Amino acid sequence: MNNNKKIIEVANAVSNEKSLPKEKIFKFLENALEIAIKKKYKKKINIKIYINRKNGILNTFRKWKIVKKVKNHNIEICYKLTKNKNTKIGSYITKKIKSIKFDRITTQRVKQIITQKIKLAKQLINLNKIKKKIGKLITGFITKIKKNYILIDIGSDLEAILLKCNMIKTEKLHKGKKITGILYNIIKNKNNYKIFITRLNNKILIELLKKEIPEIKKKIIIIKSISREPGIRTKIAVKTYDKRIDPIGSCIGIRGIRIQNISQKLSGEKIDIILWKKNPKKYVINALAPAKIINIKINKKNKNMDIIVKNNNIAKAIGKKGLNIKLASLLTKWNINILNNKKI
Repeated sequence: MNNNKKIIEVANAVSNEKSLPKEKIFKFLENALEIAIKKKYKKKINIKIYINRKNGILNTFRKWKIVKKVKNHNIEICYKLTKNKNTKIGSYITKKIKSIKFDRITTQRVKQIITQKIKLAKQLINLNKIKKKIGKLITGFITKIKKNYILIDIGSDLEAILLKCNMIKTEKLHKGKKITGILYNIIKNKNNYKIFITRLNNKILIELLKKEIPEIKKKIIIIKSISREPGIRTKIAVKTYDKRIDPIGSCIGIRGIRIQNISQKLSGEKIDIILWKKNPKKYVINALAPAKIINIKINKKNKNMDIIVKNNNIAKAIGKKGLNIKLASLLTKWNINILNNKKI
């Protein structure tokens, strides 16, 4: 089999195997052969190869850049030495040279270069797809655990990075564990791309709710507010304009299955679904559940509420380490103070 047929066969085989356009493979071949030729020369030279797409014939050219003052005779030529008066400084002159033989060593080198280029090309194709997923859920499996980050295989030969500062502090991680996060950034670093996800952003809750609860995705149920302590507890205020629907029951699901599925993806984070109310007093009462409220004193100017509860309800209202009252305040955007009814 002659060299030309080998080139056509390589292009066809790689195109079919890697599901990439044949033209792209020819470009890779040209570039790979250019690199192979350059390696045969001790000094730096400029080479350009053109492959006939039909018969595989190689045409190889050596190039010199036309300059005013030559610094490197291997890649530059003075404009005064060019025979063509129409040539301009910055353009190139070319000379056809003998093409490289497509032998075993060259074939091996070319295959190595093409493999690298195909990997990068496929990565770019997959990256263009994944760029559309910024702000969306990304799921994968942990492949590596480092001190300040973990690597996650998200498929399509891509890895995502979960930095320590974006992890849920309470969760235990191990290789092979399935993990979900929000894609928030993609950074180009030389020939590589770094994909970053987070598990702390409230967006992860919104996307998980949309995925698990059709009524939220269809905007029949609206999320009004979220307050969160990642991995520990979250309060979500919801409402609906459809009187036939119970927004809390729809979010929780039969036997709590919907909310449990979301909780499991967030390392067992407890999720409270609260009915949003336009009336601030009723809203705060809902947010502080299960604590029973006796009375409320409201200061609209300072946006403060003094919540009066029975002595045996104070712990419930405040919550462990003050978390219930903290989340209720963040959710409702009211400063909440818990008072014992004996002090009133």
